[in-house]
Amino acid sequence: MKLYGVINMDIVNSRYLANRKVLQEKIHSYINYMNEKYKNVLLAPITITLGDEWQIVIKEPHKGYRIINSFQKLLRKDGISVYSGFGIGTISTDMYEDTRIMDGECFIKAREALNIAKNKNRFYNKLINSKKNNVHFNGGDIYFNEMFFNQSFPIEEVAITSGDNVVEQKLTINNIINAMIENNEILKHKITAKQWDIIGLYEKFGSYNNVVKELETTSKADISQKINSSNYFVIKNNNLNISKLLKLYCEIKEGRSNEL
Repeated sequence: MKLYGVINMDIVNSRYLANRKVLQEKIHSYINYMNEKYKNVLLAPITITLGDEWQIVIKEPHKGYRIINSFQKLLRKDGISVYSGFGIGTISTDMYEDTRIMDGECFIKAREALNIAKNKNRFYNKLINSKKNNVHFNGGDIYFNEMFFNQSFPIEEVAITSGDNVVEQKLTINNIINAMIENNEILKHKITAKQWDIIGLYEKFGSYNNVVKELETTSKADISQKINSSNYFVIKNNNLNISKLLKLYCEIKEGRSNEL
């Protein structure tokens, strides 16, 4: 059983944005860039589906959150936020260049995930806890006690409290992935524009010393302070662990691994 990843992305409050025509031209430019950057990962070219929404189908699902981060980075320059629904599953049709013609579990899961991400009524939306989080992962549940321990060491149901409501849930790898994604999205939301600028330079030049050479008006200590205050290394480590968990998820679903 081969699994694929589908990402549906939609611009937050797109109808209220000024210069929508200019923005849509930029989106097309960004999509062309991403088609080239991830050409070895994409199953088909990224497709515009509904106005300000586009769909990404990937052959390596564990790279899904990395692609979401890449789009967020591009759109951040224009002050644009996006909802992202990421689904993993099978494809039930033939493969086509136009992803809108394809269908299957991964497409259904991605659409469900996008609807969850866009539902800002946290009283009814039990799967996302923060209004700062616009990203959700969706796939068939993998229970820790069933898959990893063969029920020899059962993990009891966990009570998750939201106000006066208590929801009983078994611990799944899906829960862990979404918790890490939500924590990351909250941390990223707190990063200031100046911190993002320094992060961009650090990622481009690779060291504090090289950034100082580029920005002669700043010091190594100031760069270090901004990088660490942004929780950059926490976010980076979370990104790595999310990818590892997604890879493990796929290995288990495809029957290639039975061990944590």
